[in-house]
Amino acid sequence: MSLSKLKRIHVVIIGSVLCVIAATAIFFLLIKPKQEAYKAAEARYNAAKDLGNQAAEDKAIRDLNQAILEANVVKQAFDAQMKRRMPDLSFARRDIGMLALWNEQIKTLGPLLESFARDQRVSILSTNFSLPPPPVNPNDPVFDQDVLVFPVGSVQAMGNFKDLMNNIRRWNNCRRLVMVGPPQLQGESPRLVMSYTVTCYIFPAAKGGPQIPIAGAAQAQPGQMF
Repeated sequence: MSLSKLKRIHVVIIGSVLCVIAATAIFFLLIKPKQEAYKAAEARYNAAKDLGNQAAEDKAIRDLNQAILEANVVKQAFDAQMKRRMPDLSFARRDIGMLALWNEQIKTLGPLLESFARDQRVSILSTNFSLPPPPVNPNDPVFDQDVLVFPVGSVQAMGNFKDLMNNIRRWNNCRRLVMVGPPQLQGESPRLVMSYTVTCYIFPAAKGGPQIPIAGAAQAQPGQMF
């Protein structure tokens, strides 16, 4: 199947499997609507209460309780995903957090993604992965971020259309939160060649605590580690 002959359904399928929803997207797609529903139900309850309309107040209470229940269900699902995919990183103690980030980047994240990229159902033509050197200064601004973003690199695989789509979906099972895509397709099935990028997101449990005094910090230059 040539790329020019892809039907609209294939385009829709490709768009639907641009894994994996980042936590920010999860928030806007799942949690935020429930929060807004809760606020709307609470506003209706307050309005009915002020007007002294008992029937409207009773209905508003039911709506409010339902909104709270749905918000809690979504929050629990979100927390479960975060627990499953997030490393135990806290920067409340900057020095300890920095060492933990070194361990995550060097010993865990890189090897984990390289290993996970190997999919026996397709031919992996190449994986071009690299991670930036971890910070060597505990006062580095990276420890003050809500989320750490790692543009890991790219994957190139060959196979039939179905197997290539399954290869993308497979990233949903990765033990880290990654976003894959957009895929680029070339050639004909069953020897379609697909390329896509991989980006990893890490949400620390706590951002950087008080900065640590460092002798000669004004003159020191950050080093590089690979």
